[in-house]
Amino acid sequence: MTRTEAALSGIPSGLYIRLIQLAQRAEKIWCDETAAVRREELGLLDIRDRSGVQVPSSSESISLLDLDRDFIASRLASLAAKENLQGRGATELDAEATHTWDDIEATISCVKDWAAFVETVRAYERSVATEI
Repeated sequence: MTRTEAALSGIPSGLYIRLIQLAQRAEKIWCDETAAVRREELGLLDIRDRSGVQVPSSSESISLLDLDRDFIASRLASLAAKENLQGRGATELDAEATHTWDDIEATISCVKDWAAFVETVRAYERSVATEI
């Protein structure tokens, strides 16, 4: 990933790879959840796909990356805050973790071409998988 790709995406170059890796971890967590948990979440929340259509709770195998940017932002921000807390050995949400949460959500809201970012996340995943 180059600085040019980061600049074109609207993501600060220092956060670009980190955000891609965070999105990959969030996608894995989403996929690892049981279908029942995903159905419950889809049924309780007004979750939409990238085109704005509400995702029915019966959707079995929808990718996290195919969902609405706001929902993904919330999942990534939550994951980043949890990782921040774990990294510091903290057990309760504090100002630093909250700042991390807010920073991730703000960064995602600045992404200029969301579809291109999602494809970059998927391409990066494929390239990492072929290196193994």
